[in-house]
Amino acid sequence: MSLLIESIKIFNGCIYNLRRHENRMQRSRVALISKDITPIPLRKYIEIPNDLRQGLVKCRIVYKEDVQEITYTSYSPYIIKSLKLVESNLIDYQYKYLDRNHIKELYAQRGNCDDIIMVKDRMLTDSSYGNIALLKDGVWYTPLTCLLNGTRRQQLIDQGKILEADISVVDIDKYEKICLFNAMIGLNKSTIRIPFIVK
Repeated sequence: MSLLIESIKIFNGCIYNLRRHENRMQRSRVALISKDITPIPLRKYIEIPNDLRQGLVKCRIVYKEDVQEITYTSYSPYIIKSLKLVESNLIDYQYKYLDRNHIKELYAQRGNCDDIIMVKDRMLTDSSYGNIALLKDGVWYTPLTCLLNGTRRQQLIDQGKILEADISVVDIDKYEKICLFNAMIGLNKSTIRIPFIVK
C-alpha cells in the first residue's frame, strides 16, 4: 500500500479539526489495509516544537499501518490570482496519498497561471492543493465531484457554510468568485473573480 498523509493546522499551539483528521485516517486504513485495524490516536503522536508554538504551523503526518513520520513547518498561504482549467479523466485521488505525481503533472500545465482547477468528465473537482467553492447569489457551492473530501470541506458542509452541487465547466460563468481552501486555509481567505480563470 502507498503511503498516505494528513496535513493538520496548528495555530498558536492549538491543533485544529483533529477528530476529522483521525476519522479520515481510519476510513483510509480500513478501506486500504483492514476493516479491523486499530485507530491511531494522533494526540499521542503530536508534540509541537517549542519554537513553533506561535503562529501558523503545518503538521504533516505520513502513515500507513502506523505513523511513519511527523514534521512541523511554519506556514504561509499561497497567493493565488489566476487559475487554469486542466482536464484529466483518469485522475483518482479519493485517498490522500503521499504520491501526487499525477497532480504535479497537471499542475505543470498551468502556464502563466498561479494554480489549476482539475476537470474530470467536464466537471470541476479540486485545485492542486485543496478543495474549491464558487459563489453565486451569496451562497458558496462546492463541487459534488471533488477528488478528495477534505477535512475543512466536510467541516464547512456540516456547518452549513457551503453546499454541494454539480458544477460543470460550462456553468462557471454563472458564478461570481471562486475560493480555494484546505486544512490550513479557511473559506474566503483565498478568493479570485471568475474572469481570472483560463479555460
